[in-house]
Amino acid sequence: MMLSRVPPSKVEVLAYITMVLGVFGDHLSTGIALSRQNLMETNQLALSLMQKGLWLQTDAFLILISIAVTFTSIRIVKNPSAKLILIFPFLIGLVRLAVTFWNVSLLI
Repeated sequence: MMLSRVPPSKVEVLAYITMVLGVFGDHLSTGIALSRQNLMETNQLALSLMQKGLWLQTDAFLILISIAVTFTSIRIVKNPSAKLILIFPFLIGLVRLAVTFWNVSLLI
């Protein structure tokens, strides 16, 4: 099974960048918020990962897997409708950006 050598489209790159920026923003804003004395993490999964020192590694792994699966799937299927899978990294990024803005609003 050969992958096509089609370079990523602008939409594909935008989806990946949105995901990475969302995760980075979430990590940065959460770290700053947690340094404040009166704020605490309410997401139990994130809290558990933080306590075990696995939060950053888990998100990095999920980013790599998401990009790899999306990138590979688009090139294996070679059908224009396969690009609909880009919704997933884009939505992940938008949700994490929303969390970033929520965290920033708690800091203000």
